[in-house]
Amino acid sequence: MTTNGFILHDTTTAAPQSAALLDQIEKGWGFVPNLHRVLAESPAALEAYGALWGLAEKTGFTAIERNVAYLAIIYENGCTYCMAGHTNLSKMAKVEDAVIAAVREGRPIADARLEALRSFAASVTRNRGVVAPAEVEAFKAAGFDNRAILDVLVLAATKLISNYTNHLADTPNDAFMKGAEWTPPNVQQAA
Repeated sequence: MTTNGFILHDTTTAAPQSAALLDQIEKGWGFVPNLHRVLAESPAALEAYGALWGLAEKTGFTAIERNVAYLAIIYENGCTYCMAGHTNLSKMAKVEDAVIAAVREGRPIADARLEALRSFAASVTRNRGVVAPAEVEAFKAAGFDNRAILDVLVLAATKLISNYTNHLADTPNDAFMKGAEWTPPNVQQAA
């Protein structure tokens, strides 16, 4: 159980629809992340997250670009669980350590194209989609197009489910996240 009273479900405690999804996740990943165990409380939430994750893989972004955007979104949402997890997933996707460190620290990335993506994804998240025309133009000037703008929204929607779930549940980190822990620079206090 999490500190906020959410159950870390497994196939024996989850509803049948969630149990089947947890079984698929374990077969694919070799374990069931705590996020998915929390999401299993709601078969719809678990299925929605899985569907969005799959759709995110179909965006026009490379694996490196996708991970940079995810990290930028996670940074803006202040999700400690996802930052730890996506730090290691980014390393697996061959994102350079310096790029990962920059995004985790809220600093610009040296690579201009990746920086445009980081900045745009962060702005979309921080401003709930209301970005200045100059930001859209800067994103496009870096070689992105309208598809990429909409693809950022797919990534943001994916992270909305996971980041908000982790905030509400206070999801504990998984073992594979050891060494990638993170504290948001501006920890928000509950109102």
